[in-house]
Amino acid sequence: MQLTADTRHASLSGYIDSYVDASGKLTYAQVRQVGQVGFSKQDIHLSDGYSSDAHWFRFRLARNADAARHWILSLGEPYLNNVDVWVNDRDGSLRSYHLGDHAKYADRPLQTRLFNVPLELSDTVVTVYIRVQSTSSINFTAELLRPDAFTAQETRSNLYHGVYFGVLCITIVLYLLLGIWLRDGGMLAYASYVAILFLAFLSTNGYVAVLFPSSVPWLNDLLTGFGTMGVLVTITLLWVYLLDLKKHFPRIARVYLIAGLVGCCSLPFVATPYYRLVAPLVMQIGIFIALLNLVLLVVLWWQQRQAELLLYFFAFITSIIGSLLAIGTTMAWIPYHPLTSNAYEYATFVHVLVMSLGLALRLRQIQRGKARAEKEAFFSSQRVEEQRRFVAMLSHEFRNPLAAIDRAAQMLQFKLQNIGSDDSARLEKIRTWTGTLSGLVDNFLAAEVLDQHKALALAPVPCRLRPLLERVIHMLGETTSERVTLLVLPEDAVYTLDRDMIEMAVGNLVGNALRYTPQDSQVTVSARVDDGGLFIQVEDQGEGLSSDELKQLGVPYYRASTSLGKKGSGLGYYFTRRVAEAHGGTLQAHSVPGQGLQVAIRLPVSPVLLPAPSLVAENG
Repeated sequence: MQLTADTRHASLSGYIDSYVDASGKLTYAQVRQVGQVGFSKQDIHLSDGYSSDAHWFRFRLARNADAARHWILSLGEPYLNNVDVWVNDRDGSLRSYHLGDHAKYADRPLQTRLFNVPLELSDTVVTVYIRVQSTSSINFTAELLRPDAFTAQETRSNLYHGVYFGVLCITIVLYLLLGIWLRDGGMLAYASYVAILFLAFLSTNGYVAVLFPSSVPWLNDLLTGFGTMGVLVTITLLWVYLLDLKKHFPRIARVYLIAGLVGCCSLPFVATPYYRLVAPLVMQIGIFIALLNLVLLVVLWWQQRQAELLLYFFAFITSIIGSLLAIGTTMAWIPYHPLTSNAYEYATFVHVLVMSLGLALRLRQIQRGKARAEKEAFFSSQRVEEQRRFVAMLSHEFRNPLAAIDRAAQMLQFKLQNIGSDDSARLEKIRTWTGTLSGLVDNFLAAEVLDQHKALALAPVPCRLRPLLERVIHMLGETTSERVTLLVLPEDAVYTLDRDMIEMAVGNLVGNALRYTPQDSQVTVSARVDDGGLFIQVEDQGEGLSSDELKQLGVPYYRASTSLGKKGSGLGYYFTRRVAEAHGGTLQAHSVPGQGLQVAIRLPVSPVLLPAPSLVAENG
């Protein structure tokens, strides 16, 4: 190439020769011996996809007497791993430079994002050899600029990239905050998608070395590969959320999740020599997902006619066209050109702007839905509160009639001692059912207090554990003790508890255990002291509960499938749990279907030892 006084920015197109070293082991001296026959003319831009070959380039420079002496040789792309340059003057002097993103940034002759070499041309012809080898795709460019033209070009490039990265940063922060505030998976996935693009573009444009000059050599490879694999992962999650694929297309949703899993499994290979084998597969999967996205968007828009779906379509068709051009250039399917190589970046900028409009419509829709839900919840809570007050009032009014019925039946039993056995059994049944109804009313009113987040008025007193539990068992019926095994360790331990509340809580558990245990089987009530405090467990021999039913246990008014045909309100376990929590403890349940249910109350209290007389008086 002959440089003149008017030359400021020279393209090497048509002046550069290339040679492919398939072994990747030839040295500079060996390549010089290849001669003119081994080299062939090469366009300024080379794209060889993912290749392990070493590519050699050669060109000669000469200047007119009035042409500038100082020039900058600018080489790219910034993600090439190894770029070695030899400048051979006709007088025999040789200058060499080791560049590439695997070389130290501090060793670059010009510390810029591209690989730039200063040239001082003499009056003789200068021959330049360049060797390029990389685990990433081989996309090579070369141009010659005067220092002032180089400075102007770098200034423009950094300005454009600064604006570009600024827009991406604003997009990431905006949708990250909106996603967290609204708890919207689609916006969080989109923020992650743009964040990965941001990191990938930082590395592919050479800014990682500029921002982190002391970073390890493989950091650029890591971010470049992470961008390729991470985009597939985040884009699949994004579409699963935005299009609600699990609802509309559940089978396709599984395909997307599998594609995302492939992207995750590919991440460990990003900074290894195997990246050139894995990356083409991931890119092809990405193309398939991108085209499928367009089809799904058209189908959903036809069904729903939502404006944001059209914006999603135009946003991603722009991104898809850009990515197809970039992938085609990377894989050497189409000729290299700066526009096709950077098409994905240009398309992403347009994509972000259009996508922001679509997500703004989604935000408005979410806010409207939230407002409707809050309004419906307000009216619903009002209705529930009115019903709750009515039922609570009704339950409270039941107490006096039930007490009167029980007293009347008791008086009849006392006065009519000579009545027949059938009539006596009927009176006893009246009293039993009256007691059951009274217990249900007490449970409901206690649950109502707890459900309104009102603190229980606890009255803790020191109590012996065994007499307390024996009284609970006795209150459940005369024959109950024959079906209940009571174990207490230590026998004489004393605990400070609200006796009435604990009796009701344990009574609920034992009553339920007796209800679901066959007549010929035993219910075990055990109490012990361990490092965690007081531990009371009730174990039955019933049918047990499934894992799903265990999760629902404690929800007010919930009754398991095994409760069909049996008495109960669905409040006992809930009430017991709240009593345990009021004491600072917990209630835990464990069950295996067909092997019964174990429910345990654990209270973080320590035994209190008191003189025996006061205990006897307190426990009656």
